[in-house]
Amino acid sequence: MKKTIIKSTFYLILVSVIAKILSFLVRILLARSLSADAMNLYSLACPTMVFIITLAQMGIPGALSKVIAQKDRSREPLKSCVIISVINNIIISFMFLLLIPLLAHHILKQDMMEPVLYAILPLIPMVTVSGLLKGYLFGIQRHLSATACQLFEEGTRIIYLAVVFTLNPSMDVVGASRIAMLSVTIGEIGSSLFMLFSLRRKFHHGLALTDLFADLHKSSFDEVLSVSIPMTGSRLIGSLTYFLEPILMVMGLSGIGAAGMVNAYGQLNGYVLPILTMPSFITITLSNFLLPSFTYHYTRNNHKTAARLFTVIITVCFLIGFLCSLICYRFSSFLMELFYHTQRSAPLLKTLAWPFAFYALQPPLASLLHALSRSRRTVVDTFLGSISRLLCVALLTPILHENSLAIGLTVGMMITTLLHAVNVWMALRNRTVSD
Repeated sequence: MKKTIIKSTFYLILVSVIAKILSFLVRILLARSLSADAMNLYSLACPTMVFIITLAQMGIPGALSKVIAQKDRSREPLKSCVIISVINNIIISFMFLLLIPLLAHHILKQDMMEPVLYAILPLIPMVTVSGLLKGYLFGIQRHLSATACQLFEEGTRIIYLAVVFTLNPSMDVVGASRIAMLSVTIGEIGSSLFMLFSLRRKFHHGLALTDLFADLHKSSFDEVLSVSIPMTGSRLIGSLTYFLEPILMVMGLSGIGAAGMVNAYGQLNGYVLPILTMPSFITITLSNFLLPSFTYHYTRNNHKTAARLFTVIITVCFLIGFLCSLICYRFSSFLMELFYHTQRSAPLLKTLAWPFAFYALQPPLASLLHALSRSRRTVVDTFLGSISRLLCVALLTPILHENSLAIGLTVGMMITTLLHAVNVWMALRNRTVSD
């Protein structure tokens, strides 16, 4: 069993490494194709995109994977998730469509943002479909297929961006930012097509529309929602923080001051964070593997196997985070020059390198709390970290200006990660005592 866990972990990491390389190629392509103003505009729209994705998925993919793994049945939970997702998508799409002009002109105070925000609309249904397929694959223990879809997602984005920017080399700021945003939807389409192809035998007979509402009970919806709502709460708080941060940073600033903060925000989120969070592609992949697998073994009283699984994954995540931080600290200027042909943000990368070594532990710790039915604790932890981050930005921006963004980011991340670790320790300790 131990060899099986290590072998599965190795394959997942290998696929994730390739996917991250492709993802970074997307970042490099955007950084070299977009002007500084276009990158700032795209970076300013990304928090809204992440917030909308969180609302659209509503924690359904993670809930679907856990319920299927826990109950050894897939058809009924899948039908419940499809119905919930369709209703939720209709509501979110309609509300977002109405709010786009208000968000662009009055909240973010960037008139050019409106076309870029409209480019998020087609992403809503596509990210929901890909999330359902990925959750289903993880639930039936098809971890490699669920992870390999990232290769097709990033590969499709690269092809789309390369073709569009080659055919339109002199695109204006708004048009380039809009294309960058649309590429996310194109990537989700490529990912979904791959997962549908890998499930062609499983879904050979399909789900007829009349069968979608057959044999459904309230308990099946309750079962899914009892997991998805706490998951959504935790992710919603994080994405809402990401969404509110640029609003708070420009609030009350003059035109020149707001422009400087927008530029600093674009540098942090467009150049520094992609390098700092580089190990997240592995830690998130391993966390997606941990949630259904730990649940599967733990609910069947295979406690030693479950504990061994968690130990292997948390150790790998820590080592990867430490190694990435060491590289970012020692070679900050080299990395910025290599990827972006600029060293302007190298000092900021070096400053944030060591605190972000602990960021790699956050996804597996959160997944274990979900697996141990402590999802509400993740919501509280994320809320406390997010409030700390927003307070730092709101209170320190008038004093420290651009430095408030880095301080708020570090404080929020560290608080959430440490609280996750404490709650995991307490949960495992209580389980051991009760057993």
